[in-house]
Amino acid sequence: MTTLDVRELLNEAAAHYRDRPHAVAMLRECLERLDEPLRVGFIGTPGTGKSTLVSALAEWPTRALREIDLFDTPAFAEHVDATVRLVRHLEPDELAGTRSVGGSAFARQTAVNSVLVLGRADEVGAGRIDALLTAKQLARRAWREDPDCAGFQGVIAVAGQLGYAGRALRDDEFEVLRALASISRPELERYLLSVDSFVDDPFPVRVSPESRRHLVSRFGLYGVRLAITLIRTGCDSRLKLSAELVHRSGLGDLRDTLAGCFVARAEALKARTAVLRLEGLLAAEPLPHGDRLAARVERFAAAAHDFRELRLIAGIRGGRTALSGEDAEEAVRLLGAQGLAPTERLGLEPDADPAEIHAGAESALVRWRHEAERADAAHAERAAARVIVRSAEGLLSLFVA
Repeated sequence: MTTLDVRELLNEAAAHYRDRPHAVAMLRECLERLDEPLRVGFIGTPGTGKSTLVSALAEWPTRALREIDLFDTPAFAEHVDATVRLVRHLEPDELAGTRSVGGSAFARQTAVNSVLVLGRADEVGAGRIDALLTAKQLARRAWREDPDCAGFQGVIAVAGQLGYAGRALRDDEFEVLRALASISRPELERYLLSVDSFVDDPFPVRVSPESRRHLVSRFGLYGVRLAITLIRTGCDSRLKLSAELVHRSGLGDLRDTLAGCFVARAEALKARTAVLRLEGLLAAEPLPHGDRLAARVERFAAAAHDFRELRLIAGIRGGRTALSGEDAEEAVRLLGAQGLAPTERLGLEPDADPAEIHAGAESALVRWRHEAERADAAHAERAAARVIVRSAEGLLSLFVA
């Protein structure tokens, strides 16, 4: 089912509900939303860093994020097409709270619209200098092993404040940090034990208390310590330090996940939201002859290959399939993890000619059909290969007149 099909479905439903103005208004709103940017909501308990993360991403002049609208704590789930769910710890009790409960069969079958973020990753391990590395390892392990994380398109560790400050690092801030880095490690160490020590105590170099307070408010004490370490180990310019802070913060990982999983599938996700709202309307206010509409909703889930691709990408990347190494890389590429264009799926140059694209798609089809029919492979492996076969068939269908 395409976006065009969903438009027809919504228009047909509006005709059936023509004597109920509020229902028609809702359906018209769904139609209008299909033409608007994808809406991504950030959800989490207070203190998980939602607002900082939204600000850091929303103000990032990157092409990948231009086509989405970000919302901090949306009032209703139906107001967004995808969600970024933040937690402060990857503990069982907290993860259990992120589990989706209830919902229709359609909602469960197409639930590929959420990413889990370990916010405040810089606090892991009491804020040691290796906190972000440890947090990323914990996030990868949780995605791979914890059943509560299996439904997410990714589990990502992010230090939002560090990423935000690093991305907007100013020349004057870099100069202050460089002055701090010029102090010998033993001499500076005790001033970096706490915010009070850093801000209030007399300092061994001329850096005003106001400048130190500013740094702590922008980067956090962990960020100050990390920036000083990075300058000492080679980040000798503002641009180098800015890039390294953003890289280590996990902000780029989150941006890339949003682009790959959500922006690239925006049409399918917006259509999903519209169909879910229609399904809710049909359940709340049944029509005398609403069975046909309900059947079309069910067919939407069965026909939507985008959702199967997204689910399999998450399964492969989360280590929950038998695919690994080059096979896994080829599989996620064919599934569209690096872009939906035929050349991107096939790993070809952007200017590849049609004959080359056709040959690549045909080769992929033969290779993965073999995997789908292997008698010695487990059922789950053959099922995964069939999804990839369907993707390759979709590429070849582009050449059918």
